[in-house]
Amino acid sequence: MTVTIKNTLWILGFILAFTGGATSQDSITLVGKLEMTGLPIHDVWGYTDSVNNKYALVCASDDGLRIVDLADITNPVLVGSISSGIEAIDVKVWKHYAYVVGESGAMGNIIDLSDPTNLVQVGTFPAAHNIVITDSGYMYLSAPGVRIMNLNIDPINPVQVYFDNTCNGHDISIIGDRLFDFAWECGTRIFDVSQPDTLVQIGLVPPTGMKHHSGWTSKNGDYLFICDEVASIFKNDIATFDITDLQNPVLVDSFNDTTARVHNIYVHGDYAYVSYYRAGFRVFDVTNPTSMVLADEYDTDPTISGVGYGGNFGLYTFWGRDSILATDENNGLFIFSFSGISTGIQKAQNLESLVRVYPNPASSMVTIEFKDATQNREVKIFNTVGKMILNQNLSSSTRNEISIQHIPNGVYVLEIVENENRSIQKLIISK
Repeated sequence: MTVTIKNTLWILGFILAFTGGATSQDSITLVGKLEMTGLPIHDVWGYTDSVNNKYALVCASDDGLRIVDLADITNPVLVGSISSGIEAIDVKVWKHYAYVVGESGAMGNIIDLSDPTNLVQVGTFPAAHNIVITDSGYMYLSAPGVRIMNLNIDPINPVQVYFDNTCNGHDISIIGDRLFDFAWECGTRIFDVSQPDTLVQIGLVPPTGMKHHSGWTSKNGDYLFICDEVASIFKNDIATFDITDLQNPVLVDSFNDTTARVHNIYVHGDYAYVSYYRAGFRVFDVTNPTSMVLADEYDTDPTISGVGYGGNFGLYTFWGRDSILATDENNGLFIFSFSGISTGIQKAQNLESLVRVYPNPASSMVTIEFKDATQNREVKIFNTVGKMILNQNLSSSTRNEISIQHIPNGVYVLEIVENENRSIQKLIISK
């Protein structure tokens, strides 16, 4: 899908308004903000101490790590910082320790968080670009290669127990018993990590012209969303693969904003939360993983635009919708809530389970197939500026064929109406 995103939101709102559906959508709300300027702010992670106090850990580039007290998320307070000699880019937590890695390839630093107002560096570990730590006390380092460090013996002296340097790597996500190694030109390697100190490869998503930067799976694990941080305007920012057959992943959807670069993605339930650099913080509805729909967006830095870095770099989404942490490279820490999509769109989702549209992409004809026969159905097609270019009543049979020969190549919004219910989805026409 290649389209200017703010137009996409407008199209969706236009369709709902024009057809009598809900025009409002619950959305992203800014809850709190702590300004940090003068240096690039990188990733963010959440830390909950032994008495349930919550803190944001912010990577502040050459200034090291900053600790923000979130006792009142509407008024976040900087309570601690430590400059550890590296350009901090990523941080994760295990027990009361923060593990920080640097952009320049310097050694990673281990910071004792026992007193967030008095941070102490207590150890180091090998350099990496991205790290993940599981509840079982194993740290997985990406770039160079994939390395596994055991933290259980001594958290401030990690012990390396595994190293695979087949690919250089970039980012790692661990979801359940699967490790996804987003390894740039190597594609995405999928490993079984049920034994935490070793990896067994069980699948591969080939690079297919993408630079595999980061990603996450759908809620049922059947689909994998992969981000390409350096995609050209002609390539996919986000590609969705059906991975039910790990030996034969299939590309089923894609999303491309020609005006911005994508960074990282996390999926919780029916929503994907994405840091999209200069486009800001975005939330996608992935109820149907084969058709991503932008639900809402918040531009964390309206002063910059276009393809490039800056804007929303990091996200922490594991505390739920009411306290989503986001970092902006030039503006600091943002705290958002996201309340989900309104009833009108939920009705559309209900109808989607009863209708099938194929082929998609289509060239001359589109078939609309229902599970049952009934009256009062129609189909509408809108272009990317919201103009309706087809409005046709459907027969009461379960199968209707619609001619699209007169419609030029491009990306469109197809709406099917059945009484008060609607299905809204993307339609690609390619002849």
